[in-house]
Amino acid sequence: MIAFGFATLLFFPILDQCLDLSTGFKSTEKRILAPFPTFRFPHVKSYIHEFDEYYKENFGWRNALFHAYSYWKLVILGQSPLPDKVVVGKHGWFYPGNSLNHAVDKHRGLMPMSQSSMHAICQRLSHFQQQLAKHGTRLYILVAPDSYTIYPENLPDYIHENGPSNLDLFKQYLTQHTTVPFIDIRNALRMAKKNHVVYSQTDTHWNDYGSLIASLTVVDYVKKDFPQLIDANLSDYRVKATNGMGGDLVTMLALNKELKDSVVYRITPVPSLAARQIENTPNADMNLPSSRFIGQKSTLPKLLLIGDSFSFSMNQFIPNHFGESYLVRTNRFKMDLVQNEHPDIVVLEIVERNIDLLASY
Repeated sequence: MIAFGFATLLFFPILDQCLDLSTGFKSTEKRILAPFPTFRFPHVKSYIHEFDEYYKENFGWRNALFHAYSYWKLVILGQSPLPDKVVVGKHGWFYPGNSLNHAVDKHRGLMPMSQSSMHAICQRLSHFQQQLAKHGTRLYILVAPDSYTIYPENLPDYIHENGPSNLDLFKQYLTQHTTVPFIDIRNALRMAKKNHVVYSQTDTHWNDYGSLIASLTVVDYVKKDFPQLIDANLSDYRVKATNGMGGDLVTMLALNKELKDSVVYRITPVPSLAARQIENTPNADMNLPSSRFIGQKSTLPKLLLIGDSFSFSMNQFIPNHFGESYLVRTNRFKMDLVQNEHPDIVVLEIVERNIDLLASY
């Protein structure tokens, strides 16, 4: 009887691969799984190796088994099924793990930025600023705070901040050693969260309301140098709360159907403010496209925003306040892009946990 049961367990994966019995359970890995190999005689050893890789990533019931394990680990034991990728917080909150550029260790103060690193970054930013000034363009630095920074109260008890954050260290060094403007949006987000959720509970990013607050704060700051810009009024946006959905963190756990944000916001500008998108270009640097917009008053200053995935949701808001906007998703500062675009304003956006990567921009 035991032998029969064991044989049945061995047979199930083969049966699933033939009949696709577990098609309801999709892979949550953001990569292409190993394909079925092609046999090429006499390369037998390489075929065996490739088939082994294929089977490990595609065996029957693989996704269903991971879903069952993930559900049991999280719901029954209260632990993260993938602790290096996803941190389980309180009250339905999830945070990125150390696999995202050591986000946990950086928040805990275990990886403070060195003076030499900050010096190298600030020298680089000063060089960018000087190059842009030759073209009559102003540079601004925007750091999108990690969810750790805005919602520390929902972190698990074993994670707490020790000493100044890397964002604090970087801001202090930048303002003391350069004239590069730094747009600090942390207080605006903390004030806004008193009435609305500003970050996704199940994702690594801010939600649309947080993105709106960030965008308006940027406009307010830049308007000091360009007073002709359209005012950043929250009252010019209509905000509607609806049921949330599962974000990228719970998708990695294969639990995005079971675990969802408590709310998601649908936000639209008043018609007299809305910019018009005229271009959406696939981006080789990132999976997100670069987008161009024309505002209601095309004679206003032109914006070039160079950012990461946090900047993508800003497409809905920040272009409404400029004459023309080009939002590019990349982790490289490209001077030829500036020369081609001739912007009045360049905003360089990067998420808090990746500040150290500015040294290679």
